[in-house]
Amino acid sequence: MKNYHELKTIGLEDYTRLAAGAGHEITSLDSPAETVMTDFRQIPPLTMSLTESVSDATQAMRKVHVRSVIVTDSSGDFRGILTVIDLESRKVLSQATSLGLKRDDLSIKDVMVSRDKLRGVPLSALQQGTIGDLLKTLRNEGSMHMLVVDPASHEICGIISASEIARRLQVPVEINLQASSFRDLVDALFGRGEAV
Repeated sequence: MKNYHELKTIGLEDYTRLAAGAGHEITSLDSPAETVMTDFRQIPPLTMSLTESVSDATQAMRKVHVRSVIVTDSSGDFRGILTVIDLESRKVLSQATSLGLKRDDLSIKDVMVSRDKLRGVPLSALQQGTIGDLLKTLRNEGSMHMLVVDPASHEICGIISASEIARRLQVPVEINLQASSFRDLVDALFGRGEAV
């Protein structure tokens, strides 16, 4: 194993300004949509297996400071997505109750959003759109996340996150989550109905 050395540090009493320059352009609704995409070709996503526990998923997301995990099967094929919102919703406890399990006994498969219920935006559309277009799409879809796909290769190549857009714009971004089932509707009305 390679030996690493501690880097020298200095006091910051005399440092009063933040650096600015190339790459620090102001982000606006008219900025290119691609600038807020997490590109899986450059930054591999956090992936977890269908069979791992929701507790392990929660711990893994906290550990690497992300709000979603890409779910794969034993062959490494994409099966769906699991988000912090899914884990914090009543959906988890409702699913545990209906399966006669404890929350910690649930697997990712029990609470994830499967790929057949997901929508994605083609990379070419993203490359031609703006952040404002993306926000309108996220709002219309009622989703905090949108996967980016390359139709030519049938690959998922990135993800868009409303929280990343909010961070870049430095403004709150409200997305009203859409219910895809009666249970989701009940959760929206009584459990997690606040705008995000």
